[in-house]
Amino acid sequence: MKKHPIVLTFAALIAVLLLAAPGAFAMGPRPTWPEQHTIDYDHVMRDGLGGWNIMQDDYRAFNLLDGLSLEWDYYSFHDNDGKFTGVVGIVVADPEGKLGGSETFSALNLMPSGVNFAFYGKFADGEPFATYIPTGLGHEVGVDERSVFATGDNGTFIQEIPVRGTNGEPDSIILRGNSGDYSWDLTVKQGFTDYAPLKPETWLVGNDTNTLLADEHWTVNMLWPTTEVQGAITNLATGEVVTIDGHGYRENSFGRWAFVMGGWDFAFMSDPETHVQWAFQTYHFDTEDLDYVDVDFLDNGNPVVQRFHVKDGELGWTHGDWQWDEAARQYTPTDLTVIGKNDQYTVEAYVNIGTNYAPMLSDVTFIVNTYCIFAQMPWISGTVKRTATGEVVATFDGQGGGEFSVMRSFCANEPNLDLKKHIFTQTFSNPMPE
Repeated sequence: MKKHPIVLTFAALIAVLLLAAPGAFAMGPRPTWPEQHTIDYDHVMRDGLGGWNIMQDDYRAFNLLDGLSLEWDYYSFHDNDGKFTGVVGIVVADPEGKLGGSETFSALNLMPSGVNFAFYGKFADGEPFATYIPTGLGHEVGVDERSVFATGDNGTFIQEIPVRGTNGEPDSIILRGNSGDYSWDLTVKQGFTDYAPLKPETWLVGNDTNTLLADEHWTVNMLWPTTEVQGAITNLATGEVVTIDGHGYRENSFGRWAFVMGGWDFAFMSDPETHVQWAFQTYHFDTEDLDYVDVDFLDNGNPVVQRFHVKDGELGWTHGDWQWDEAARQYTPTDLTVIGKNDQYTVEAYVNIGTNYAPMLSDVTFIVNTYCIFAQMPWISGTVKRTATGEVVATFDGQGGGEFSVMRSFCANEPNLDLKKHIFTQTFSNPMPE
């Protein structure tokens, strides 16, 4: 297959940088400073309102892959009455402008340096949509507290405001923004607070250094697996205001990672009726460190927390069918089955995506133009059973979220079905646990 010249240009640049690094390909263990960072800043990650990780002192020390520094705050929310389900995402990329400076349209830039944000979802009476807005460098990004204020063109902006209680404990995050089509004002708090004491045991921070390039790494912190969300979204074209009263999910992830060479596949949900929290993570590069499912639930009234990990042979998944998306020039999954199994419990989940997705596309840089993120708004249902007896311990059912990301195809039209079946189905799956 013909190689894309821009990807080759970027790969060649990275190769030159790595060859210039003393001992870049020396045999031995991977650098451990990312793990050390999670130890040193554990209080920040658990706090929920702590500063952006890639703005901390140890991150600002020189590294050849500085330009790949990337961090996002991801807020999903589902209105209780189904009026809206979607996401506000905030990304800080290459904060010192190593790969592009003020020129966003750069062949070297993974995505525009500085602050970027996304707003996507589906209103009850509308089609799924996805909007991505770069605002560039020179904006306010919190070092000591989790805050952002950035403005873009034509009145677009994103604002993240931390709120603490009188005792100094984290209270909430206020999200305000304007995408050009919609504006929003939302207050997000940690939900299922009766689960909060279990959180350090349940949602362990995930780390990976087994990525493609030396010194690459990625950290996933699902710090508020359930949130409470109140506020409003305004349709700027009509003036209609949609009130939001619901729940959601919050994740913070960061690292130095050439994500266009990989990608991710994940899904999540929480059930307010049964108090089950469930989240699935997997990444498309040579690693098993970030392939797992976290779940907690009540077993006869007693809270139980479990992690099912691929490297322990406890986790499998498959996408049963794929749909070609013409705008993205790529296949996207329409469903997902995930099974986690250990000696105690078996957790089965079915993720029904169907057409409830929207491709997030941009041509703001050459590299971004080769990539796509499918924003998903699936319905997720599942069961927790005792492995030994098959007895149902808990169930979950409701609106969830997720994403599937991968490079776009260089083919303008859909390939033959055998290619879809044998490459996509087999590549983006893992055998079910026995």
